[in-house]
This record gives sequence, structure tokens and C-alpha cells, in this order.
Amino acid sequence: MTNKKNLGILGLIVLAVAAGALIYRDRKMSVIQITETSPNSSSTVGINMTGDGKVQLQQLEQKLPPAPSLVRSTDFGIALNPEIKAAVITRLNTTIAAIQKEPTNISNWIDLGLNRKTLGDYEGARQAWEYAKALSPNGNIVPYNNLGDLYHFYLKDYPKSEENWKKVIALKPDYIQGYRGLYELYTYSYKEKAAEIPVFLKLGIAKNPSSTDLKQMLADYQKTLIK
Repeated sequence: MTNKKNLGILGLIVLAVAAGALIYRDRKMSVIQITETSPNSSSTVGINMTGDGKVQLQQLEQKLPPAPSLVRSTDFGIALNPEIKAAVITRLNTTIAAIQKEPTNISNWIDLGLNRKTLGDYEGARQAWEYAKALSPNGNIVPYNNLGDLYHFYLKDYPKSEENWKKVIALKPDYIQGYRGLYELYTYSYKEKAAEIPVFLKLGIAKNPSSTDLKQMLADYQKTLIK
């Protein structure tokens, strides 16, 4: 009987693998956690293996990092027309109110970052978009795209920019802007990584064979080798 019970448990685990879930064992808790690959998943399913051989399913909540503060300055020395600035602040306040009603709405956090960036609050934009990433780590590419640009041109953190552009490409291989963002980073700022340009551009062309933009980027890079 013991062997049959063990085989039954093994069968459950094999089925979970076949369903495309990621399985790992927490020895301290004696729980096998199955992390769903759905981008909107807010919890994981655990299989609790009790001492008598019984199997119990349980929900394991995913822990989000603390949400960034919604209260920040709106004065950052950016030369904005007063009417434009007033309009941006109005949109900012509307977005904050929306977040207070729906704290896990990704679109609202993305909008918060856009408004903060327009006002010159680059750190505030970073916080908003990083939190949007945490809400959808393997789904929405917009926060990664925006952070790739922000870290490159505004915060000058090139490894972070690279990390986000690579994630964009991994999530959406047919998104040309992801390759362009990485190409611009390696070409203009993170030049010690320039040798990687043909590698990811060729991968991009393989995924997007009709893209003239990617082919032109590769041709431009190859011209720099001749000089």
C-alpha cells in the first residue's frame, strides 16, 4: 500500500510538470509549490504532503514588495509650460486616486510613472514602473520598455537598462523597439558590450525576417568595424 501511495503522489507531480508548471521542494515546510506561468496569477498552488501519506492542496499567496509612496514633490526644475505642468499634475492626481481604488491595477502604475517622468521625477517614475513589473513579472512588457529607456537616458544605470531591454526581447521577440533599445544602449553608452550587437540583432532578424529596421541596424554596426 505504501508503494501505491508513493506512486500516486509521484503521478500528481508528473502531471503538474506536464502542465507546464515550475516545481520545487521546500524541505522545511514539506510543501511542493507549483508556480503558475499565467502573468496575472496572484497566488501559487501548493501540495502539502502530510506524514500519513495524504496529499492536501493549498493556496500560497505571492508576496508583493511594498508599494512606493504616492506622495512626492512635483517640482523638479523641468522647464514646462505652466499650463502643461498644471495639466500633468491634474492627470497625476487622477491617477493617484485610481491607484487608491485599485492598488494592483498595472495600467495605473504605468500612468503614474509617465506623469512623474514628464515632471522630471525620474526616481518616482522608476519606483512606479518597478512596482508595475512586480505586479506582472512575466506579462506586460510596457514597464520593462519604459525602464529600459529611463535607466539608459535619465538614470545612467546601463546594466539595469540592459536587464530590462533583454527582458522585453524575451517576453516579446517580435517587438522591434526592444532590439532598438538594446542596440542604442550598446552603441552610445554601454560600449563595452558592443560586440554583442550582431548576436542579438541576428536573433531578432530570425524572429522578424521582414524587419528592415533590424537589418539596417546590423549593417550600421558592420560599417563601424570597417573604419
